[in-house]
Amino acid sequence: MRLIGHRGGRGFGTDNTLEAMTRAAREGVREIETDIRMTADGELVICHDALVRGHVVSHITYKELIKHAPERPLLRDILENLAGWVSFDLEVKDASMKALAEMLESYSLDSDTLITSFSAVFLEGLKALYPQVRTGHLYRVPYGQDRKLENAVEIGAHVVLPYISSISEEMVRDAHDLGLEVIAWTVNEQKDLNKLRGWGVDGVITDHYLDMKSRL
Repeated sequence: MRLIGHRGGRGFGTDNTLEAMTRAAREGVREIETDIRMTADGELVICHDALVRGHVVSHITYKELIKHAPERPLLRDILENLAGWVSFDLEVKDASMKALAEMLESYSLDSDTLITSFSAVFLEGLKALYPQVRTGHLYRVPYGQDRKLENAVEIGAHVVLPYISSISEEMVRDAHDLGLEVIAWTVNEQKDLNKLRGWGVDGVITDHYLDMKSRL
């Protein structure tokens, strides 16, 4: 079972910062989930929330953003420092398909990087621009689960990433039958880890990477 550190090194420092991710890597984290947004001047920035200290990320330039949140790194800075050391699950909150495809291609990240989103439209468009990219479709609620799995296949996704409460053993079996991997989020309890492992879940995103690793 793959373990993925949640939100850019949570537990190793401030979420989604280069410092936290570097510390996580040094302490043995091998795969990190982090979040991407785009600023008004087209910079891909690591940031979970749309609003940062009263400012909408997509409405301001990166220079303006770091005046208010100097800890927010650019995606390229994260890749320059950590690509090849750790693998990434890059969750796209709001970004240009073209800009992201170009970034992935420039760093040759198609083999060990997973691009995830709640938006099937984004994932399908990114796949059209950069066919070799590995993609994963996120969802929170279990309703219409059969259709969610079918949709993931239709858009060329490799992985489905349901919220922990939306997973059942039958869902995992159905996903595998369709050739999809299953990664659950956010898994922080030993009993949940044991259950999901027993069901054959392929990976989990967790806030407690080292603790969970010690219990696998």
